[in-house]
Amino acid sequence: MNSTTRLTRMAVILAVVATTTFSAVSASAQQSPPGPGPLRPYFFPKIEQFALPNGMKVVLVEKHTLPIISSRIILDAGAMREPASKGGLANVAATLLSEGTHELSGAEIARRMESLGAQFDTFGSFSAAFVDVTALKDVYNDALALAAQTVMEPSFPVTEFERAKSEAIAAYEQNHSRTSGLAADAFNMAAFDPSAPFSRPPGGTKETLSALTRDDVLAWAKAMYAPTGTTVLMVGDITAAEAKDALMRAFGSWNATRPPLSAITNQVRMDKGVRIVLVDRPASVQSTLMMGRAGFSATDPDYIPLLAVNHVFGGAVSSRLNTNLREKHGFTYGAFSRFDLRSGGGAFYLSTEVRTNATDSALVETLKEYQRVVSEPVPESELKGYVNNLISGFPNAVQSNQGLQTRLQNLILWGLPIDYYATYRERLAAVTPADVQRAAAKLDPDDVIVVVAGDLSKIEKPIRALNVGTVEVWDANGKKVR
Repeated sequence: MNSTTRLTRMAVILAVVATTTFSAVSASAQQSPPGPGPLRPYFFPKIEQFALPNGMKVVLVEKHTLPIISSRIILDAGAMREPASKGGLANVAATLLSEGTHELSGAEIARRMESLGAQFDTFGSFSAAFVDVTALKDVYNDALALAAQTVMEPSFPVTEFERAKSEAIAAYEQNHSRTSGLAADAFNMAAFDPSAPFSRPPGGTKETLSALTRDDVLAWAKAMYAPTGTTVLMVGDITAAEAKDALMRAFGSWNATRPPLSAITNQVRMDKGVRIVLVDRPASVQSTLMMGRAGFSATDPDYIPLLAVNHVFGGAVSSRLNTNLREKHGFTYGAFSRFDLRSGGGAFYLSTEVRTNATDSALVETLKEYQRVVSEPVPESELKGYVNNLISGFPNAVQSNQGLQTRLQNLILWGLPIDYYATYRERLAAVTPADVQRAAAKLDPDDVIVVVAGDLSKIEKPIRALNVGTVEVWDANGKKVR
């Protein structure tokens, strides 16, 4: 057989293979993908609760797969508790917990934790102050005892206080140098009443931070850090008996007291309608767009259906919002929505960064998707796809100690039952299109806040021309300019 004949025969074979493959692919493409199967068995870990004699609460999950224990000390001393004039106080104090005790310097604490191979961190948030420590089982008691000293006997060194304050001011200024930071602060100020803690940046402002003194921090710790306002969340290779023994050794002598504190309420603004707030950042090449409303809580009976609404609208990469703004129009690299649920009430919002010359168009499309998810029933096939995504991702989200710890922390801060996640997947699976339509009505597209931060010389006139709501211009501190 000569080379020409061989080449001809090979060409015929390749053509047949290609035709057969194409036919198989075409036939496969015409078939509908299989539907989701039944939920695989999954049992949320057993949760134990007890209290120490001094009033400290403990939440424990035994997880013996690895000889590691993670604990998070949660102090009811977050930014929501600080006076408005002392914004940033709670976070600065929490950050400084790792910087020294009456007997040890911050450097010495760091060296001891390092010698134990332990991870250690202290930080603050809107809802609480946190002390994290993770260590191998054989050294965990020593690491926990060391961490406990930073809570019970913080020294707040002068030099470290000045450094922490300077860093907090720099962080605020850096945040306000970006459209995203300007928009986020403006949204909270527009959504919540000025009396609500949620209306203020949890890290403080340049003005409030500059006025803080070390005496403020000392007084805050003395007034706020007490065992009756503390919960220790423990996850890992430890039994209840071992946990009690370790905690008594670490915190048994702590007898600081504080009066009972009232629950925080984040009162929403009473303004109605579509309210558009513009914040100027001259020469910006992009705008940050936020839209949503306040008044949401995890204790809402419709919280589970609302999670489904969010996932359909903007909670996933394949969501309607991201598909429209990113895939269809190319306005942005990504557009997402979420519930920011905090103690005393939270908010629902979407956020995206778009090209300056597409700001008005992106606003129109965003409003369209927001109105559609409220006014039009979500098809059952679409809903099930998003709900199954939430359900299938849950076991993996709580597989690690840290992931499990974060979920349980939310239950504690939001005031939900500690066994809330035991039937979480089943309740998600039971959500119907009717549930979603009822819950989505709470998003109310006729009563939303729209915040756009960007170059107003280029975006203000086009946005006003849309005539979709009242328009105000604010400065970076939330004061109305016009």
